[in-house]
Amino acid sequence: MAQRLDSRSPLKGNHHCDVAIVGAGLAGLCAARDLDTAGLQVLVLEAQERVGGRTLTEHIDSSTFIDHGGQWVSPGQERIVALAEELGVALFPNWDAGLTVDWSGGVRSTYQGMFPPGSGHAEAQVRDGARKLTQLAAELPLGRPWEAPSATEWDSRTYHHWLAENIPSPLAQQGLARALEGVFGGGPGELSLLAALAIIRSGAHEISRLVSAENPGPEHRFIGGAQQLCERMAQSLDERIITGAYVAEIEHGNNSVQLYSGDLTVSARRAIVTLPPVLAGRIRYSPALPAARDHLTQRVPMGWVIKVHCVYPERFWVAEQLSGKVTSDGGPVRVVADNSPPNGSPGILVGFIEGAEARRLAAAGREQRCAETVAQLRHYFGTLAGRPDAYFEHAWGDDEFARGAYGGYWTPGVWTSYGHTLAAPIGTLHWAGTETSEAWNGKLEGAVHSGRRAAAEVLAAFR
Repeated sequence: MAQRLDSRSPLKGNHHCDVAIVGAGLAGLCAARDLDTAGLQVLVLEAQERVGGRTLTEHIDSSTFIDHGGQWVSPGQERIVALAEELGVALFPNWDAGLTVDWSGGVRSTYQGMFPPGSGHAEAQVRDGARKLTQLAAELPLGRPWEAPSATEWDSRTYHHWLAENIPSPLAQQGLARALEGVFGGGPGELSLLAALAIIRSGAHEISRLVSAENPGPEHRFIGGAQQLCERMAQSLDERIITGAYVAEIEHGNNSVQLYSGDLTVSARRAIVTLPPVLAGRIRYSPALPAARDHLTQRVPMGWVIKVHCVYPERFWVAEQLSGKVTSDGGPVRVVADNSPPNGSPGILVGFIEGAEARRLAAAGREQRCAETVAQLRHYFGTLAGRPDAYFEHAWGDDEFARGAYGGYWTPGVWTSYGHTLAAPIGTLHWAGTETSEAWNGKLEGAVHSGRRAAAEVLAAFR
């Protein structure tokens, strides 16, 4: 089992390895796994008393689980599917058959497809806008959006400004905005157009799906939850993982690096930091990092999401031919989905409190968040939705080891000013985490890709 560091039996002294890794999420553990396979000595230092990072699974009983963090696998995410297969973790198709509930201006309706009936003009504009955005995104060098010919122009504008100029229908604007909000989680600052294009360029995100000639198929989930990927990797790495080890300081030189966590010191030849940029910037580095890298960490804030689940005896919405999905223009919970386990019992609805609503309700307390969530679900699904057997939540903004979700986002000017420092090694320091990934940035797949990329960098340096 992983070594544990707590106030009762702190791990002290000096430890030596080839590579020290900060963070035991998907990125850190994938990097550790590749380096261990290559024969290097690895130590992973994790601040929490668990592994998993921004994956977090709670088990209600032996067959029922709730994913508080990342959970969905989209078509085309080959790395994480291959990882799950290696680890013996099976997937199942997401529950999404049936009608979507729409809540607009306080009026409820149901529909099949992208928009409610009578919104044909909006759907056409969404598809046209998605095509334009995809064409613009194709001009970006993969992983280096600041090198695009129009990068400066695009980074000086916001994504919403582009939508307002190019998409006449407010409903279509909302649809295209929503297609990227699932990556950024509604931060308080405006997303730059260049950042939006970089996300589209990094993988087949929702906007790319809108222009696909074929149905790419359903998203999938992990039987037993997403966190077990990290838990199973941790089992194979065993004593090479130290939990409860908050890295406060890193000294780095030409040939070595020292990481300090309380009375624990880890000396290594190289280190990989897998934290989101804003958290990586809170570590004290000696010597100090180059100013551009430090400025980057100050300018890539986290989004804000409270993920909520309501558990019911059964999937009662199916009797009305509903999918469990919701689109809404008001209230705290504007996105809902069916998050029931593979056998369909019990029925579980997952909702997302994002952006301004998350900031408002973060200080309100669990009781009020539960009451407002249940009231909103009652509007969407009727009286049965108002009587859940249980309510679960995780407020990622209050999580001291994440400080938000789903990840860091890019306001105007940041990509072109500081983007080149995001993943570039600094001497013996390397960077990973889904924000640094050129593929599926912001997703679980991106975390896996980034960890393996950082491991390859380290191996190349040793060679």
